[in-house]
Amino acid sequence: MAIIFASIARNPEVFRAVKAGRMRKLASKLYTDDLTSPADEIVRRHRLEIAAHFYPGALISHRSALEGNISPGGKLHLTLPNAVAPVRKLPGLEIRIWRGPAPQVGDARTPLVDGRELFTSSQARAVLENLQIARAHGNDEAKTLSAAELERWLDRYLRIFGVGWLDTLRQQAEGLSAAFGWNREHQELNELVTAIKGETSSYRFTTDFMRSRAQGKPYDPERMTLFGTLHARLAAERFLELPRPQPNELENRAFWEAYFSNFIEGTKFTVEEARVIVYDREAAKALENKRPDDAHDILETYRLIVDPKISSEVPKDKTHLLELLRRRHARMMASRSAIDPGVFKNTPNQFGSRMFVAPDLVAETLAHGWPASCDLFSPTARALYVLFLIAEVHPFNDGNGRISRLGMNAELEAVGQARLIIPTSLRNDYLTVLEALTMNGNPDPFISFTHKLIDVNSRMPFGSFEQSLEYFRKAGALDEQSHGAGLLNTILAAKY
Repeated sequence: MAIIFASIARNPEVFRAVKAGRMRKLASKLYTDDLTSPADEIVRRHRLEIAAHFYPGALISHRSALEGNISPGGKLHLTLPNAVAPVRKLPGLEIRIWRGPAPQVGDARTPLVDGRELFTSSQARAVLENLQIARAHGNDEAKTLSAAELERWLDRYLRIFGVGWLDTLRQQAEGLSAAFGWNREHQELNELVTAIKGETSSYRFTTDFMRSRAQGKPYDPERMTLFGTLHARLAAERFLELPRPQPNELENRAFWEAYFSNFIEGTKFTVEEARVIVYDREAAKALENKRPDDAHDILETYRLIVDPKISSEVPKDKTHLLELLRRRHARMMASRSAIDPGVFKNTPNQFGSRMFVAPDLVAETLAHGWPASCDLFSPTARALYVLFLIAEVHPFNDGNGRISRLGMNAELEAVGQARLIIPTSLRNDYLTVLEALTMNGNPDPFISFTHKLIDVNSRMPFGSFEQSLEYFRKAGALDEQSHGAGLLNTILAAKY
C-alpha cells in the first residue's frame, strides 16, 4: 500500500483511479491505494515521506527532534530557512513550519523516495531550539518541550553516557549559538549545565530527580514510574495469606527454599548433593573442592533463612534498607571475592533483554523506591513490591535474584506468614512475568503468577524431607523446563 501525490501530470490518472474505487483521497493533493486502513494511521505511518514531498530538505526540529516521533499533540515540527504557510493539517497529523537556519553539517540526513530528503537537528541544536521562548496559545501545543520534559530527556542521556556527554553537548552548542546568534539560548544552556553539575546557577529545576542529581544523589525516574505502576496494582489486590508453619517444618522449608532459589540462578546440584552440602560438613568437602563457590552459595542462603537474627529483618528506613541488603549479600557471597560481597555494583548488568539500573543510580533508586512499600496494607503486596524493587535495581554484581527473594520472604515472615518457595519448574514463568513488568510495564502477569504460586505453596507438604521430595518429584517441581499453565495445573491438582 502506498500514498500518491497528485500533480498536474498525474491528476487525470489519479482522478480515474478514485472514480473507479482503486484510490481514495486523504487530503489536498494526497491520495492512497489503501482502501481499508484508517486515514490518520496511513498519514502517520508515511509522515516523513509526506513532509519530504511538501517541504523537501526541511529540518525536523524543536521538540520533534528530541522526541523522535509525532508529538503528544499530534504535530510534527519542521524548520525551513524561507517563509511558507505555517501549518498543514492532515488526518491525524499537523505539520508545523518554523523559520530558522538551514541544516548544518552535524544535522542528520534521512534520504527518502524520489531522491527527496529530510534532516534532523543534532542533539546540541535541538536542545538550543527547545530553550527558545515559546508560548502556546489556548490549548495549543508549544514547539518546545516543557522544562520538566527537557530535564527528563537530559537525565536519560546522562544515565546512559555520563556527564562527559553533557560537556560535549555544550561545546557543540557553543559553535552553533555563535553561528545563529542564539546568545540567550546559549546562556540558558550554560546555566542549566552548571546547575546539573551542582554548581551555583540561576537555573531552577522543575523535577525532583534533576535536583537530586545536582546534589550528587541521582536516581532512575523511569524506574520510579514503573514502581508506581506496580504499587497501584498491588494496592488494589488481595492475596491469600498462608499462616506461619509449624516449628517442626521450618528447617525442612529452609532447605527447599535455599535449594530452589539457587537452582533458579543456575547453581545446579542434585537434591542429594545439596543435602550433603547443608547437613554433612565432612562429606561436603569433596563437593566444595570441585565447586567451592556454588556449594558456599547454597549453604549460606540456607543459613540466612534459618538465622532468626536476619531472616525476618525488614528495613526500618532507607538507610537500614541499604545496610540490610549489603549485609545479606556479604554473608551469602563471602566466598566470591571477585564479585565484591556486600558492595553495590560498579559495572552495568543485565539479564537477556532486561537492562538493570545503572551503577551510580543504585543507592538512590532503592532509597526513593522503598518507602512506597510501607503504604501497602497487605503483607504479600509489600513482599512482592520489595521483591521487584530489588530485582529491578539489581544492586550487586551477582546474587541479586536470591537477595530479592530473601527480602520478599523477610516481609512475610516478619508478620507471621509462610515464606514463599519458587520451585525449579516455575523458573521460566517467574522470569517471564518479571520481564513483562520490566519491558511492558504490565503487572498483571506478575499478579496472576503470584496467586498461582501462593496456591502451589499452600499444597506443599513439609512434614519430613522424604515427604517433600516425593511430592516435588511427582508434581514435576524439580524439572528445569517449565510447561506454563499446564505444569501449574498439574501441581495444583496433585494431592499428597
